[in-house]
Amino acid sequence: MAIPLISNVGFTEVSSSGVLNDKAGTAKSKLPIQLFKLSGAISGNLQMNNDSAHKKIILDTNGNNITNSSGSPLTNNSSTTLELKGSGNVQSTLKTFTSSGSGNTTISEADNSTVVVQTDTHEFDTALVDDNRSAGSGTSFGDGNTTVTKPNTGSTAGLLVSEHYYTTAYATLFGGVGLTNINRSDFAMSFSHAFLEDGTPISGAIVGPSGPSTFDGVSADQPDTNTTHSHAGSTYRFMRWNSALVGVNNGNSGTFAIEMFIDSATGKAVVAIIGGRGAFNQIKNVDVVGPTAGRRFIFTNNLAISCVLSGSDPFSATVSAGGTNQVDRNSTDSSFSLTGTISGNDGSSRPFALKDINDGTGSVNEDAYTGTKSVSAF
Repeated sequence: MAIPLISNVGFTEVSSSGVLNDKAGTAKSKLPIQLFKLSGAISGNLQMNNDSAHKKIILDTNGNNITNSSGSPLTNNSSTTLELKGSGNVQSTLKTFTSSGSGNTTISEADNSTVVVQTDTHEFDTALVDDNRSAGSGTSFGDGNTTVTKPNTGSTAGLLVSEHYYTTAYATLFGGVGLTNINRSDFAMSFSHAFLEDGTPISGAIVGPSGPSTFDGVSADQPDTNTTHSHAGSTYRFMRWNSALVGVNNGNSGTFAIEMFIDSATGKAVVAIIGGRGAFNQIKNVDVVGPTAGRRFIFTNNLAISCVLSGSDPFSATVSAGGTNQVDRNSTDSSFSLTGTISGNDGSSRPFALKDINDGTGSVNEDAYTGTKSVSAF
């Protein structure tokens, strides 16, 4: 009497992506030998889940391709090695990655490439004060009752002070105790007469060291005194422009000096008329340019091959393997958005991808595989 043989092989034809265990069915998926054979091209991922009953797993491409545009074509999570056979291509075609943020970022999709956003390494010049008015409508000097401690003497003096600028905010914009934003060639200030019927509207202009010869359409004076002093434990810059103004009031004319410093008692900016109060001048135009904190973005490519960054926000460059691309932005905006793209093949004409052919916990044996697989750019 013949004894029938019971096959231990579960054979399953596969024509679409998905979980191979499910395609085999409940009963067949418990057999120790699993043989899967493609009957057509697969777009997407084929996944094999672990089953302790499995002793051998074979996936035969049968000349058909498996391609996945968003990840790995295979996910073998079985403790049993999946044996890949056949001549069909098994490839990930994922070649782009995106990333956005507003701070330091690690891009896992690009082998942990990084974007570093630096906030203290890039400065750019910008207009800090752009106070430009028509003649006769500018900021007037005060009544002379503002008490100011002059840093070079430590004494108080009643000066004709522009109280509009007598604030700590303008002290900062003017460059702090060092007046660094005024001690520049591109600093300028002009003055207009308060009583236009008494004389010409433009009565004077001052500029920074080595500044232009004219500002606001009039001859401009460069500082005659530009020194630093120590008082009350701080170092102050003192600047004076002699004969910077020509004033007329009820027929009385004269020239007056302008002084700029920081009040050593209050830390406020001082713009003062020296030599008389008959001018009644107004500050017409003030242009102060100084450094402002920008942003520096550094992309580091941890891929094994070059990638092309696009989007221009702020990156637009080709970055070699292990290389960096640095972009400075002249604003405090720390946000970025980029797209990275890879291309090309390795030395065996296998196309690069951002995923390996298998992203599962198990392994894949390719000894009997003759197709062209993709290779990871990692």
